[in-house]
Amino acid sequence: MQSVLRANKHVAGRMRTYSSIAITANEEIAYSNDTIKTNTTTTSTSTAKVDQKQPSQIKHLLQSIPSSRLAQSYKTTALYITASQAVVVEKNDQIRRELIKLREQRDYISLVKIMEIWSASNIDNMVEVLGRETITDYMSEMIELGYLSVVKHYDLRPILKSLAIQNNTGSYLKNHKFTPMEMITKLRKIYNNLLYDPKSGDFMYDFERRKDIYNSKAATGHKLNVGDFENLMQMELGHYKLDLASRWFKLFRQYFGGDKGFGKYMTPKMWTMALQTEAYGQNSHWESKGSNLATYRINPLAGRVKSRRFRRFENVKFTDFQQDSIWPDLTLHFHSALIQHFGYKGDLDQMKRYIEFIWGVDASGKLVGKKLDVNDRLYPDLNFLKNLFYALAYHGEFFAAIKYVNDFKAVYESIKERNRKTFWEKVFKSAHHSTTYSMDAAFQYFLKESKYSGKCSTLADAQNDPNFDYEGYLQFIDKLKKERRDVIGHVWAIVLNDDEIVFSNYIYKRYLAYLKGGYEDEVEQSYYDYMTSLLKQYQRHHTGPNSFTRRAGQGFEPAPNYDDNIRVLYGEAIRSLISYKGKNMLLGQLEPLIEEWAFDEEMKEELAEWVGKRMPYFKKDLETKRLQYMLKLREEDNEKSEQFLSLL
Repeated sequence: MQSVLRANKHVAGRMRTYSSIAITANEEIAYSNDTIKTNTTTTSTSTAKVDQKQPSQIKHLLQSIPSSRLAQSYKTTALYITASQAVVVEKNDQIRRELIKLREQRDYISLVKIMEIWSASNIDNMVEVLGRETITDYMSEMIELGYLSVVKHYDLRPILKSLAIQNNTGSYLKNHKFTPMEMITKLRKIYNNLLYDPKSGDFMYDFERRKDIYNSKAATGHKLNVGDFENLMQMELGHYKLDLASRWFKLFRQYFGGDKGFGKYMTPKMWTMALQTEAYGQNSHWESKGSNLATYRINPLAGRVKSRRFRRFENVKFTDFQQDSIWPDLTLHFHSALIQHFGYKGDLDQMKRYIEFIWGVDASGKLVGKKLDVNDRLYPDLNFLKNLFYALAYHGEFFAAIKYVNDFKAVYESIKERNRKTFWEKVFKSAHHSTTYSMDAAFQYFLKESKYSGKCSTLADAQNDPNFDYEGYLQFIDKLKKERRDVIGHVWAIVLNDDEIVFSNYIYKRYLAYLKGGYEDEVEQSYYDYMTSLLKQYQRHHTGPNSFTRRAGQGFEPAPNYDDNIRVLYGEAIRSLISYKGKNMLLGQLEPLIEEWAFDEEMKEELAEWVGKRMPYFKKDLETKRLQYMLKLREEDNEKSEQFLSLL
């Protein structure tokens, strides 16, 4: 108990500052500290021209980026460098003010374009005007934007899959172009221009620079600082390039203390990313595998280059960091990454000991140590709870994970529930994986568990074997189906009834796939309920294309196009219901269904055309079933006739 109390007191130490922002949005610009090279041979005439031209020119160029004139404006910096110091200082201050304005407006798209062009034109002037710390800080914020574009891209994947099913991708994709690699490419170019002359064609990921990033005849002489390595790791880690993130971490260790002394240069954020890169401390990188009841494999890193991991992080223990001076400064993100490492390894005992050490909650979910104050920097948030849950549930312990997280949340009842959507997406994902099953895998599992001694390998053969417990098998399948229906239904009900959970493409798409699986007893009613919930979400989120919340460059993130995504999922749902009715010989209900439930006139026309193409198949299927039914009646009549004749 005393050790737990000491631990909680120790980790609550004051944070040290590891980086600072050279120019903030509200910071006064110090004009007197600029040191610009001047040439005394400049004439007073040229000085006057510069003084009249530069302020308005820079403003105009920044407003019209990207353009060739912007690149030219930075090239002219070298031409005007001979001007008087006062004029050049004024020009540089104008550039800085415009960049700060873009940053305040969160117009990072324009900011990254400016820095890409400027760095390619005159990197020395860019470093001189902004300073290395400010460049690093700007890059950090733009890398965060790049990460958000990756998140948007993956968030859109359920919608793209739905469009593919409906064979209707044209108009939607034209208006929804998420190109995360475009942003990543620009950010890479800026750092590449910082290191090498752009004209040389040298690239920081060339083979000859794997061991020494500065190995180039075209090197600019600018060196990467700790913040730059942090940025580069985050940039590559954010779009699942773990091999490149690991490479930057290796180079960082090489230039800052070696494999044994690098720790004193590490920031808390770098420690977190090191765990995510080298020790599976990020659950979005984990591979999902099947169980005894289902065969599937989902690897988010499929096709990525594998890298050799740093041995120090192969089997991390939480005691490894307690003796380091960094320990009092490690953030909640770090502890979350370490917990995920334990979860991936399946070392749940050490994970729960660690949770007890920091937060005072034991393996049974009870508070046995000191509870952290709500203002403590390690007080858990919903993101931490999400990662804790998934780390526990990853190896199939879904129900145990739910119970433990509920108990933990009961202790830390003041958890700020921001971004509840991602938490429930993880819960829904785990609910799906933990209850999914395939008929073939379930049959083989039942044979093994029932100790069946026969040689039948298929259900059709086993049904004719008196030693096979067919009734027990049917009960087993019913149990699996009921468990899946109960778990998915319970989570789905929570999502529907909680207005604080923002609309999720993943959850709604996954639930639609569940409905298609036929697990519900009332299939048609389940579809109607689903479409009704989508209509409610549409009414809640619909905004016009000219709405203020849809505008970019207003200092906030534009509202997502939820209404467009909802329309796509609705289209897939009504098509699925039409197919269900068509396959069950309810062709007369198709036209009324479209008339009453189509989203709008445009969807009515789309569905009418879609049904028209499939109607021949529906009618053929109907005729086949009719013939089968008539054949069955004849067989029954013949059987009755034979029985009657036998009586005579």
